[in-house]
Amino acid sequence: MWLKEPARINDTIRFLGTYDLCFYLVQGKDVLIVGGGMSHATPALETQLRKLEIDPRRVKYVVVTHSHFDHCGAIPYLRRRFPDIEVLGTAAAQNALAKPKVAEYNARMNDLAAEQAGVQKECIPLEGQSDALHIDRVVSEGDVIDLGEGVSVEFHEVPGHSKCCLATYVPGCRALFPTDTTPHPVDDWSDLAFPSAQYDFAAYVESLRRLGEFDVEILGLDHHGVILGAEAKEFLRLGLQRTLDLQQKVLSRYAASKDLDEVARETAREALSKVRLPFITEDLMFIITRAMIRNIVAVN
Repeated sequence: MWLKEPARINDTIRFLGTYDLCFYLVQGKDVLIVGGGMSHATPALETQLRKLEIDPRRVKYVVVTHSHFDHCGAIPYLRRRFPDIEVLGTAAAQNALAKPKVAEYNARMNDLAAEQAGVQKECIPLEGQSDALHIDRVVSEGDVIDLGEGVSVEFHEVPGHSKCCLATYVPGCRALFPTDTTPHPVDDWSDLAFPSAQYDFAAYVESLRRLGEFDVEILGLDHHGVILGAEAKEFLRLGLQRTLDLQQKVLSRYAASKDLDEVARETAREALSKVRLPFITEDLMFIITRAMIRNIVAVN
């Protein structure tokens, strides 16, 4: 089952945000939010949180699944909404967001997306406040946080899409939040977008293999919703297969042309038609795809 709209999943987990920018509320005695999203998702998030009437003092953590601009832009809003919240991420994410150029770029991209969505007046402007994107506490492979009431959360480092990708697992619910270390669905739950392995293709494949070993019935994606039931495990298998198929296609194209940019342009056009995220432009897709193809060619 593919859940596209924010909704209650079970007593512990709730899907919030939007179809394109997903957040997940994980509740024990304390509350943890998975996903840092973008600022233009915060008006929808605020409406949802008001309806839930959660005591702000219970919301202790938010997980930045990685440091890209579309995964940290809601952090300033969440800091303001929940004064006691602690922002979690990997050491690599902390280092990335501590760099002024990275933080300023992320802020600028969020402000632009909010303007394009026509909600900039409802969002916190991030330019000039990029220091609010920092990671407060580093979590590493195998770290666990106990939320109380029998709910624990595990963290697993799954690099490849970026150096700093972090998966979150709630074993009591068999719920896995893999971030962009798997393609997201497009027209059907089994119709996957192009893989995005621009940091390290080999690491991306290895991370996908690891994710496939988890016991999963709830797969909460950062983009395009939640896969439930037996299809969750199958989705991870399809993600790995699609990634390996893309590798072979890229190698075949490169063998024929020996022109990396030509292969990147052709692949980026295909990828853009499948990604369908409004904040991913044609130029940005070319940059992402070229980096991934360079990695594929380099290791073969």
